[in-house]
Amino acid sequence: MLWQPNVAAGPRSRHSLEASVVQVVDRVGALLAAFSQEEPVLGLAECAERAGLSKSSAHRLLSGLAEIGLVERDPAGNWQIGELPLRLAAIRLSHRNMRREAVAALVELGRRFDAATAFSVPNGDEMVYVERTDSSIPFAPSARLGGTAPIWEGAAGRAVLARLDADRRRDLCAGPGWSALPADVRAQITEDVEQSITRGYSVDRGQFFDGIAGVASALGPPGQPAAALSLIVSVERMSPDLEREMGRAVSELAKEITGKAVLPGAGS
Repeated sequence: MLWQPNVAAGPRSRHSLEASVVQVVDRVGALLAAFSQEEPVLGLAECAERAGLSKSSAHRLLSGLAEIGLVERDPAGNWQIGELPLRLAAIRLSHRNMRREAVAALVELGRRFDAATAFSVPNGDEMVYVERTDSSIPFAPSARLGGTAPIWEGAAGRAVLARLDADRRRDLCAGPGWSALPADVRAQITEDVEQSITRGYSVDRGQFFDGIAGVASALGPPGQPAAALSLIVSVERMSPDLEREMGRAVSELAKEITGKAVLPGAGS
């Protein structure tokens, strides 16, 4: 808990209570502002120094922030932005018309490649599909609106995983569904995620979705993926050349949209 109000406080103490709340909010803001795209992971001493707090005060506040998902602590004891700001980033994208712009541009790419499209957002260890369009070339149904899939199962989730650090990826791929996969399948998914880090897009060649293949790239800076853009075709159409062309196109679009969005921790 960040602070505990005195519910029995009378009028005389109201001013001091309000001042305490403002002070806590200011300190929380200073702690969150300590993180940046260049330095997404900080030790306690660094957090305290940048926020102008003692280490004990910084630790107490960070622990409270961790309880509500604003920050996370890794096994080494360092701190980083948590899941809640990532969900808020998706909301901000929508609020600033970034989602609308991203979907409109994605639809144009879909027409260019005769591909279906999907816009999805991460929610814990799942991806939620919130926008989609069909291809002009009929094939197996693509993602259902509001539907979910394990984050490792398709190109969209793997694109999101590629924007996270290794510890966070392991956390999200630690459930029974992941453990039940054959070892060679897990290795293949892990390899695709690693390749996605360098090439800028992820690939699904129909491994989990019958008759469906696709490419995807994540919106948001490293460590803070807010959504994923996907181009989807039939497995039969997914040639190496088409895979590469669609991957590069969706990656460039994701970079363009990310550059226009002001995401938490992305700097000024």
